[in-house]
Amino acid sequence: MYIHRFILLIIAFFTLLIYSLFGYNFLKQEEAIASVMLKTLNSSLSETSYQLSKNLKTKEDITISRPILDRIAANQSFINAIVVVDGNKVLLSTDPHYRSEFICAEDSSSMSAYQTLTKKKSIEQEIRFYNGSNLETLTLIYVLNQNEIKTYFIKNQKEFLIYFGLLPIFLLFVMFILLRRFISIPLEKLRQFAYYQSEIPKVYKIRELESIRYSMVQTFSRLEAEKNELYLIARTDALSGLANRNSLEEYLQKLIASSLRENREFAFLFLDIDHFKSINDSLGHNVGDELLKNVASVIQKVVRPNDIVARIGGDEFVIILQNYDTYLELSAIIERIQKQLMRPWLIQNHPIHISSSVGIALYPDDGTDIVTLMKHSDIAMYQAKKNGRSRYQFFTQELNHSIQHLIQLDKEMRWALEHSEYELYYQPKIDLKSGKIVGAEALIRWISPEKGIIAPDTFIPLAEENGFIVKLGDWIIDEALNQHLKWKEKGIDIIISINISTKQLLEIGFVNKLIEKIESKKVDPAKIDIEITEYMFIEANKESHDILNAISDYGISISLDDFGTGYSSLSYLKKFPIDYLKIDKTFLDDYNTEDGAVFIETIVKMGQVLKIKVVAEGVEEEDQVHFLKEIGCDQYQGYYCSKPLKVTEFEIKYQNLLLR
Repeated sequence: MYIHRFILLIIAFFTLLIYSLFGYNFLKQEEAIASVMLKTLNSSLSETSYQLSKNLKTKEDITISRPILDRIAANQSFINAIVVVDGNKVLLSTDPHYRSEFICAEDSSSMSAYQTLTKKKSIEQEIRFYNGSNLETLTLIYVLNQNEIKTYFIKNQKEFLIYFGLLPIFLLFVMFILLRRFISIPLEKLRQFAYYQSEIPKVYKIRELESIRYSMVQTFSRLEAEKNELYLIARTDALSGLANRNSLEEYLQKLIASSLRENREFAFLFLDIDHFKSINDSLGHNVGDELLKNVASVIQKVVRPNDIVARIGGDEFVIILQNYDTYLELSAIIERIQKQLMRPWLIQNHPIHISSSVGIALYPDDGTDIVTLMKHSDIAMYQAKKNGRSRYQFFTQELNHSIQHLIQLDKEMRWALEHSEYELYYQPKIDLKSGKIVGAEALIRWISPEKGIIAPDTFIPLAEENGFIVKLGDWIIDEALNQHLKWKEKGIDIIISINISTKQLLEIGFVNKLIEKIESKKVDPAKIDIEITEYMFIEANKESHDILNAISDYGISISLDDFGTGYSSLSYLKKFPIDYLKIDKTFLDDYNTEDGAVFIETIVKMGQVLKIKVVAEGVEEEDQVHFLKEIGCDQYQGYYCSKPLKVTEFEIKYQNLLLR
């Protein structure tokens, strides 16, 4: 039941109760007045009867009493006439109208005073007197003025209606207004406030209601603040202050609906910071977190107000770009973001240089739902990383198929390691002076029962990208060391070169793990050579310098593979402990040209000056061997001597060259 209805019922009940009491009192008061009036009339009647009886000697003497009766009738407004009768004969009347009219008195024993006055026409009493010794009687009658009596009572009723009828109604109405204003309406507002938390009620006059209102306002304010805080926490990234994945999904649902309705395109960008893990590992997560905050701030400044930026985890950001006229304009925005992120950063006194890779999926061509857009932009981003990082890549279906193939390949190559499908082949390294095998480069081969031999350039780049190269590299080291021991028992005591990826080399504890393996197998470290690429020196720092020095100090030799194809610099040849330079096949192919020959000879002489041995790769012709001997190159490897061989084939090759 509503409050105002309850108040109306209460007021109706009190109204009925009051009017019942007032009605009862009014009837009692009316009866009391009628009783007094009737008593007065009866007293007057008795007194008049008494006076008349004193003055009468005979019945005829009654006529002399007319002035008295006229005076009494004139003074009594409730009496129409006074009549004296003898039996049925009127002897005297103050009103001629009643002179010839027979007046019959009514029995009033069962009537109330009010009924007697309003219903009886007259009241009467006997006049007794003595005529000589005889007692005679006459009847004195007061003819009642019914109109006057009724008018008097009607007047009383009207006054009662005014004072005890309309006045209580007015008072009850005022009470209703007051109750409604100060109780009903406030309580209703409190109810609505409790249900809808709409407009806050104003301060109330009634203390108890004000206490309730104040408590509710305080409670709902606290709950609203907590709700807003929880809403923000649920939709805001705690580190960067950007939208999180939940907020991004809500925004995209609305954006996709409106874009579908308006046939409008937008770009879904997946941005990842290149080599961010190395920053966390080398400088600490506190530096990485502060860098992410700054990156988030820069991206927000570059994009426009109607675009959205979200951080969905780690160093991954999603950017939604709208309202671009051409792909050229879209590309310009992306390039501006990447350019801003490439500026030098100083985080907690650490100078940091970063770049970013961005994958772009377009709605609706590349996806019409959140999951598809996220997936395709992620695929495009990884393709950008594969293409060299610090760039952006649009998604295509061809790219999607390629990525799906890589995902399947990733599963298969991990399964292959568990099921011993990998095998090491060995390519001989030939000393150019003696023509004997002085070393062997261990090269991994994947021999699948279903697909046959899978080339290293098919799976090694993927293993480098997803980190599997670390686990695979550990297996290669173990296999190569075991093979060295087996060959040593057979009298084949040569240096085995093991290719180590940069990711594996920079793995925490790599040097200790390598030394532990060598010592546990009791292998001579001088018989082990690790081959690294120039990529190791792209960001030459103290960490890489210490790692290579520790390896060299232990007695393991270091070869720099593919020299000249990357970021070649004479400074790191002097700074780092390099034992072998390996000339890439692409340079050796030009040995018969003047420029090519000069270039190769320069590398050889530089190695001689720096006391670094030079190994030529990809030697396929006898003339190449003669040329290398003439310029003083130390070793070569290639198909001229042998392709990579299985263990048994290598052993045969070694024995054949030994017997020459």
